[in-house]
Amino acid sequence: MKNIGKISMLLVLSGALVLILGMTKGGNSAFTEDKEEAEGAVLLHVISDPHYLSKRINDEGPSFQRYMILGDGKNLFHMDKILAQYEKVAKEARPKFLLVSGDLTNNGEKESHEDLAAYFEKLEELGIEVLVTPGNHDLNNPHARGFQGETQRKVDTLSPEEFRDLYGAFGFQEALYEDAHSLSYVYEASKDLWVFMVDTNKYHRNEALRYPEPGGILSLGTLTFLREKLKEAEALGVEVLTVSHHNALIHSPLAVEDYVLDNHEEYENILKRHHVRLNLTGHIHIQHIEKSTGSKELHEIAQGALSVYPHTYGVLHHEKSTGFRYETKKLPLAEVMMGSRATDFVPLGSWSRDFFMEKSTSRIIQGLLAEGMKEEEVMKMAKTLGALNVLYFSGETRTIPKALYEEEGLQLILAKEDHFTRYYVERILSKEGPEDTFLALPPREN
Repeated sequence: MKNIGKISMLLVLSGALVLILGMTKGGNSAFTEDKEEAEGAVLLHVISDPHYLSKRINDEGPSFQRYMILGDGKNLFHMDKILAQYEKVAKEARPKFLLVSGDLTNNGEKESHEDLAAYFEKLEELGIEVLVTPGNHDLNNPHARGFQGETQRKVDTLSPEEFRDLYGAFGFQEALYEDAHSLSYVYEASKDLWVFMVDTNKYHRNEALRYPEPGGILSLGTLTFLREKLKEAEALGVEVLTVSHHNALIHSPLAVEDYVLDNHEEYENILKRHHVRLNLTGHIHIQHIEKSTGSKELHEIAQGALSVYPHTYGVLHHEKSTGFRYETKKLPLAEVMMGSRATDFVPLGSWSRDFFMEKSTSRIIQGLLAEGMKEEEVMKMAKTLGALNVLYFSGETRTIPKALYEEEGLQLILAKEDHFTRYYVERILSKEGPEDTFLALPPREN
């Protein structure tokens, strides 16, 4: 298993474990998006964790600004612009499908769901079939809030039944099969490929608990549904692609509880037993590819969060004669200008990068200062760590500039014995593991 850390262990001062993980290893493939598809070939795009928050319930006033101070790096300020850029990309690339692997909304707000459904409808007008599955933020969420002036206000969330009705056109209505025990369903992407959108969320106790359960599990009924439909696909000689919000494989020893399914080993074994080779997930906000052990391989791609810099989407191509090809792409945000005057215009990509660097280090600074370190040294460490986080999330840790290795801030971090900051950085600097932004699986053996 690859070494991957998470910065959230450094953020415990806030009282909540916030995951900020990185993207690694930029791809060096010559993969391109072909508009001219061979017969039976399918081009799919993949996004995860947009965490959309509707402008109808957010005036971006003082209460929202305070909320963002405690945030984990998600650029909720400009998700409309980010989604608009993806629409431009999709209009040019014209994938057959867009797969969305959960956490569609910030905290399950009804208005956010409605606005996102309207956005998906525009994509479908371009000829792109949108398939969605919920995430742990999306249903029965007691934290659904709007922001008005100085106050946050409780707003309506969606039940599972309401989710299925609102997003019916995005997978459910045209599904081959629907699970009676969850929002899972099976969709025929081509004569050679079925997509299983697997609902892994725990949302039934949220209201009683007064918070959304972050973890995931598959019920006995859903596991039975999966076994039956996987067996049918296998008998027909159809390749299966599964999509879930939570992880089936452990991507990091520090991202297990609430990130990996409670019964992940059972899920993994079912997939491998029926020759499923690829599972797509989100939830941990990183771009990372993990591979199972054993004679039968299962690859899992954790798609980086669309809401977090560098705002990526995945491009997945499937053809029976060539197998799967996947590559991560960054949204082109340099052309989107921010600012109210010509003198202070800045590209959205630069703004989001700086915002992420600040948010990913602000609480670290507080923690190090609380330990009694000199402010001058702490700021040098934070500067280096911010730069490393950007490379980590961007999938470029194999090309860390030599100058960064020579920075005093890095030397100060590495000199801290038995400290999580050092542990985290050493994992970023590690060169272990295969590519995380590119994957090619050969044709399936019959």
